[in-house]
Amino acid sequence: MSAAGPVRVLIVDDSSTVRAVLRRLLARTTGIEVSGEATDGAAAVDATLRLRPDVVLMDIEMPGMDGFQATERIMALRPTPILVLTSRATRNQIRTAFEAIRRGAVEVLPKPEDAAGWEQLATTLPDVIRAVAAAHPAAAPRPSHPAAAAGPGRVTESSGQSLPAMSPTRVLWPAPTAMIRYVAVGASTGGPTAVRDLLAALPGELPASVLVVQHIASGFESSFAEWLAAELRRDVRVARDGEQPAAGDVRIGPTGAHLVLAGDGALRLDTTIPPRRGHRPSADELFLSCARTFPTETAGVLLTGMGRDGADGLAELRRAGGVTAAQDEATSAVFGMPRAAIENGAAEVALPPKEIGSALRRCLQAVYR
Repeated sequence: MSAAGPVRVLIVDDSSTVRAVLRRLLARTTGIEVSGEATDGAAAVDATLRLRPDVVLMDIEMPGMDGFQATERIMALRPTPILVLTSRATRNQIRTAFEAIRRGAVEVLPKPEDAAGWEQLATTLPDVIRAVAAAHPAAAPRPSHPAAAAGPGRVTESSGQSLPAMSPTRVLWPAPTAMIRYVAVGASTGGPTAVRDLLAALPGELPASVLVVQHIASGFESSFAEWLAAELRRDVRVARDGEQPAAGDVRIGPTGAHLVLAGDGALRLDTTIPPRRGHRPSADELFLSCARTFPTETAGVLLTGMGRDGADGLAELRRAGGVTAAQDEATSAVFGMPRAAIENGAAEVALPPKEIGSALRRCLQAVYR
């Protein structure tokens, strides 16, 4: 993709009907063109090498080489952002689709099963395609780091109280002054891999509960939790209203309710608060609840994703005394949310997820030793 050219998409699916619908859907979208189609994994690998698309839309279940193998081959031969479209007809299909994330896919999206579903996809898919294409190194030069461009100084968040601007260099958190009881995490596009890498770097005997808001399609949260549990060998589940997670537990916010931390340490699934910027659960609401309840005992982390959900809440958490971090640009599938957190001074450090986990491990060891 050149600076002025359209985003070129390769469609991979063994169903001619699905390919035709996707082709028509994208034809209605300005700035995106279908560069080719493939009916199985082997053809997808060949087409990716020949056509050099900016983004691949990948089916999973195909004859011959399936989508898992094709994803792995493409990422080995010509790394390209891959969006997996999978049916949510059965929970097993959704759970299995997360294997594509482990093999290098950026995101798993539901394959529509009716006309309304296709119309919904038509409104969301183009933005995701543009975002992951723009973030790919081969697509366009990355803008300079916002903190570096602004120079040393301070930035002001919407509340009017200034926060120290983050240095563009990688620095480590200072040791917190209180025990960290909660790790609050927000993520969106590209988040499953980032969340996994962050949590994998934390100590096995984790003395804190982890609360995660991952923007994900309805029906996918349970499978995401199961995938994380298998990858990490931790207690990972979708959060239940009123539960008090133990140290080491990881809880995922369900679609349709805000995940908030109450003053008694219980989790609340709030459906009375409207969506924030279209999201429920919202990372902003999670961080804001931590800022109200246990700010000095919370570490807030904002990972890859489109938009700016989480940036304002993370800023409030930092003001209230929490330790905060954002994912760096180089490892973000989409740098929107982390960039917003850096620009408003919400993040003390910007690091890859694994390094955030390692820095957090050192914070925990400094307090609990």
